[in-house]
Amino acid sequence: MDSGEFLMRARLDPQVLEAWIAAGWLMPRGRGAMREFADVDVARACLILDLHKLGVNEEGIPIVLDLVDQVHGLRRILRELLAAMQEPSPADDDLAATPAGDPNRGRTH
Repeated sequence: MDSGEFLMRARLDPQVLEAWIAAGWLMPRGRGAMREFADVDVARACLILDLHKLGVNEEGIPIVLDLVDQVHGLRRILRELLAAMQEPSPADDDLAATPAGDPNRGRTH
């Protein structure tokens, strides 16, 4: 979405948006009039507004945002790890092909 739509959806003033971009709290794709925002940017702006309402000061906002980013990064890594663990490995195929009564089942020679 462009800057105008973002401002409407996030309910921000243009000056506030510029300040948040300068602070690194929001990082749209592109520059100037060519800025593009995603739904995650709207969610991040809403979080910043909520943090302000809760009394988090200007120095605390980047700390909270960094922690939220770390949590999201860890969740992504865990999803990838779980997906990798659920994929059958070549060793599983070798075990499945060995007869159940074979005394050497699962052993490597």
